Amino acid sequence: MNDVITIENTEMQIKEYNRERVVTFKDIDAVHKRPAGTAKRNFNKNKKHFIEGEDYIKVCADEIRTNKIMDISSKTRNRSEERRVGKS
Repeated sequence: MNDVITIENTEMQIKEYNRERVVTFKDIDAVHKRPAGTAKRNFNKNKKHFIEGEDYIKVCADEIRTNKIMDISSKTRNRSEERRVGKS
């Protein structure tokens, strides 16, 4: 998937999961020009206000790779870390 979208003068790869466009914490930090980890920290702080499956979904690295949602670095390939992606 090589499609690119520009949001607030920031280019990012379009990502889809189950035919819905999604964004990652990394995407959110980039668009808002925040330090890496800011979106994840704020999400975890406010998670009680969100509904899993409606506002966000949890996706493991294997699922990202299998569904070709986005490229995964070699560091992540060696872990079974979950990533949360928001519905856009």
